[in-house]
Amino acid sequence: MSPTSVRIEAEPESSRLPTLLWLAWRFLPPQGPRDRQVLAAVAVACAYLAVPLTIGLAADEVPAMTLLSLLCLSAPGLPLWWWGAVQLGARRRETALTLRQARINTRSAAATSISRQLAYPALGAVLGTALILGLHRFLARALPKHAPLETALKHSEGHWISAAAIAVVVLIALTAVLSSERSAELYVRFGRFTTRRGRREAAPQPQ
Repeated sequence: MSPTSVRIEAEPESSRLPTLLWLAWRFLPPQGPRDRQVLAAVAVACAYLAVPLTIGLAADEVPAMTLLSLLCLSAPGLPLWWWGAVQLGARRRETALTLRQARINTRSAAATSISRQLAYPALGAVLGTALILGLHRFLARALPKHAPLETALKHSEGHWISAAAIAVVVLIALTAVLSSERSAELYVRFGRFTTRRGRREAAPQPQ
């Protein structure tokens, strides 16, 4: 039986908890190609962004040049992250609507449908932080002396575990912000703006 076919009649909230937890688990895995694309986009983007974020959080001091380098390193992952978060938010709202149609109240439906919202960015963020936790000593030795990232890595000893934990929480929270309806509206507007700008630049100029 698919989760969308489940119907829960009015009964005490406490007696619904096992069913709600089961629904949250059933809605967690990707249900088709679209969900797999969203999982890949969010997880890969969060894994990528977790590396510079963890380096920055672990450093005792971040010079301006190092901060700029970390921002530049993060930039390639931002478009994929935003797109994936918008799609993730749309799927969460669709799931919540399905649950409300199954006679689950709005609060319980929202709580149940949030499983992907937490799991997908968490998966990527954990992988990214684990990668930098395992490689930061090697990178500190391999990078040229006085390189911006080498400076950050040199001043990061002893703070990696706490920085990794904070990075995971930050990425989950920011993914939730980017998956909001307001963010989706801004994403559509930004896409239209870039499309119009590209058309204007591609149009032949009068001689």
